[in-house]
Amino acid sequence: MVALNKTGIYSALFTPFNAEGDPDMEKLRILIRYELKQGVEGFYCCGSSGEGLLLEPEERKKIIEIVADEVGNKAPFIVHTGALSTRTAIDLSAHAKKHGAAAASLIPPIYYHYAIGEIEGYYTDVVNAVDIGVIVYNIPQFTGITFSQKNAFLRDPRIIGIKHTSINLSDMERIRRFFPDKIIFNGYDEIWCCGLSMGADAIIGTMVNIFPKLFRQIREEFRKGDVQKVLELQHQLNDFVEVIVEVGIFPGAKYSMSLLGIDLGPCRKPFTALSVESKKKVEAALEKVRAWL
Repeated sequence: MVALNKTGIYSALFTPFNAEGDPDMEKLRILIRYELKQGVEGFYCCGSSGEGLLLEPEERKKIIEIVADEVGNKAPFIVHTGALSTRTAIDLSAHAKKHGAAAASLIPPIYYHYAIGEIEGYYTDVVNAVDIGVIVYNIPQFTGITFSQKNAFLRDPRIIGIKHTSINLSDMERIRRFFPDKIIFNGYDEIWCCGLSMGADAIIGTMVNIFPKLFRQIREEFRKGDVQKVLELQHQLNDFVEVIVEVGIFPGAKYSMSLLGIDLGPCRKPFTALSVESKKKVEAALEKVRAWL
């Protein structure tokens, strides 16, 4: 196991699919090799960008086995093991540990409107069952559940961090203030520089697949204290992100990779393919930030 890079630039790794809609493991290997050469400092697997909730548990496991084999000791990887049932989450977390994951990360249980005690119990059951550090995945836009400094279960030392995919920077600052020992991963690419200013240590981002050098440069300029340069770089990133959001985040981002020579196939249904018009928008947007490729 490679230990977590606590200030790292982590790719929210895509899952390649073939024409039949099955995970393409050879393309996954190609993607990982490419990203390591581009300077990605770690991987977050089977999360939102990896279409994790559209994968069967056995598919998720096979992907992690390929990631573990390909990454080796070159970089840490985190596995998203969140699931609708606690049993599945425990099983996936145990598998992640077996194959050398630096941590497991879980969205809360969704669909049923669980009481907060039941949600907190889900995380407690996982850390009781598997000896692996857990990163809580806070993504209220998708789950309808928000975590903040008020959640007492975050005091558990086995909860080592939080992936804060929320534009609520006040919550991020409060989590930093009350849990100084936790690792805070900024989750929205669009607010990377803002997250740094509010206490984020690292980033797990969709666009890191495409622009790891740009994310690293924003971090570098922030450390230097060059606010103007940081904003200039964030503007460049956000101009691109705005187009990707317009056409469809995950299909658009995957198409961007194909323009870089890394064909990842389509997103899994019910996602649909980009229109010709949308592809042209992505092509134009990518051309404007080609200096960071």
